[in-house]
Amino acid sequence: MIAAEHRLPGLSVGAVPALRRLAVEIDGLATWNHGSEAVYLDAGAELQRLHKRMGIVRNAVRGSIEALASPDVVGIEQRLGEAGLAADAIRSLVDDRSQRLGELSDAITLASEASGAVSLIFRLLDYVVLVARTHVEGMATAREELVPFTEHVGELVATGQRISRELDERMRLLRSYFDESRDIERRVGRLGQSGDESMPLAIRALVARLATGREEAAEMREAVHASFSTVRDATGRLVANLQFHDIARQRMEHSVDNLRRLMLLTSGGGLFHDQAPLSPREASLAVRRIAELEIAQLEDLARVYEEEMGSVQHNLVTIGAEVRTSDRLMRGLAGDGQNGAIAILQAEASHIEAMILREETGRRQLDESLSRCVEAAGTLIAMTDELSELEHTLSLAGFNAAVRAAHVDSGDETIGFISREIREQAAHAKAEAAQVREGIERSVASTEDLGGRILQEIGRNEGEVRQSFATAAEILRAVEAVCDEQLRQATTNAAGLAETVARLADSMTPHIEGCNRMRRTMAILEGLLAEFPDEEMTPEESDRLRDLLAGNYTMVEERRIFERVFGGAMLSTAPAAPEASGDVDLDDILF
Repeated sequence: MIAAEHRLPGLSVGAVPALRRLAVEIDGLATWNHGSEAVYLDAGAELQRLHKRMGIVRNAVRGSIEALASPDVVGIEQRLGEAGLAADAIRSLVDDRSQRLGELSDAITLASEASGAVSLIFRLLDYVVLVARTHVEGMATAREELVPFTEHVGELVATGQRISRELDERMRLLRSYFDESRDIERRVGRLGQSGDESMPLAIRALVARLATGREEAAEMREAVHASFSTVRDATGRLVANLQFHDIARQRMEHSVDNLRRLMLLTSGGGLFHDQAPLSPREASLAVRRIAELEIAQLEDLARVYEEEMGSVQHNLVTIGAEVRTSDRLMRGLAGDGQNGAIAILQAEASHIEAMILREETGRRQLDESLSRCVEAAGTLIAMTDELSELEHTLSLAGFNAAVRAAHVDSGDETIGFISREIREQAAHAKAEAAQVREGIERSVASTEDLGGRILQEIGRNEGEVRQSFATAAEILRAVEAVCDEQLRQATTNAAGLAETVARLADSMTPHIEGCNRMRRTMAILEGLLAEFPDEEMTPEESDRLRDLLAGNYTMVEERRIFERVFGGAMLSTAPAAPEASGDVDLDDILF
């Protein structure tokens, strides 16, 4: 309130309401300046917390990226590569198995054909014995001597027929066991080794899929890392931008002090409460100069607030948009669990395990069937030994008959022919029995190679495939556990960032009230200038007023305005505060 008896002489009646409004605005500016400081300090502290959280998110995402590129991941590919090599070995061994089964088939066919030939030979010998018996019974002489021969040969041939029948039966049994083995091999022997079911191709496709998935995950995490790095850097710059308020706040304090001096002068006092009043002329000139000075100062402060806070608002909008992008990317990272590498590996491992189990079942059945083949072949070897002994006895009997026939009636050509036929057919039977033996020995060799080497090697390589997958899965689970923990930290610290930024943006409005007050104050001051004529001051008066006011201006920005309004350089009455640098060290601000 400006008391009439204390107001500066010469003021018009209309100036008093203006001065009252000015007093209200000055108090309002002081209150706003003090209150806005708390808002901006809180905003700065919140931004520092945001900056720290974003750094944690960025570093956590970087940790997950590094985990994906760690030597352990290379170890996964190495293990799966070993599984692929073992699968190649299985495929090669299955080819060997098929080849050995083909050789076994050829050997059994050879033995079967020879066995059939033996049967034919003994049927022929049975007919020869019948002819010999008929001829001997019709002989006039030596009949009694040759009858034992025909009976003995008949017994030998009967034995041979029995052995050949048993040989045929055993060969049919061996053939049935082999056919069973071949059916097993056809049913499951090639399963998982060719076409879409190829185990090696499936493993290589898995390695390629995991590599592609890892690259895609790395790209997505790089995008998240880049996004949060952008947000963090922008937040750091925003913290630096808010530093303008510290200088602006001090400048506003100086302007409020000067405006209160103006009010003191208009009340008839001096520039300071403890100072003697100025002369009316000197006080009027001082009021005008202070008004001109503070109009310029407030105009510059309003510009600074609008520009800086406009930049702050723009940065907050940019940060908000980038945070929303980052949130979307983070949700993408958090939602890829079902398509994660461990799920892919486990699914393919189950597929490969199913292949191995089918092969394992078939291999066990084939091994059992081949064992029966070996068992059946063992008795056939003994039968060929019996046939060899029988051939020797038959040949000897035929020879004896021929010798006896030579002494009957100057020689019996029929008996001689029969004897030769017996010897020849016996030799033929021996040769065919040898073929049977050769076929059986070859089949046994193929069977033993199948059971003793190939099937065991297939089993060993299947074990290597299983072990490689188990080791790869163990490594991958460990890697994904690290990634999951890093992403958990990232997700936890990223939660609510968008809301925080939006809340900050809503709180960045105190400058609107402040700028409105500054403009109302400027308007009042401009209206009051008419009450205080612009008279020329003497150099002494000007220097004295400059010295009195200059000490209150310590900021470079306000000293420049002071010099522009008063003209000339300010006296060095107080050290100037350093000018706000364009290069702000964020570490100094944030830490």
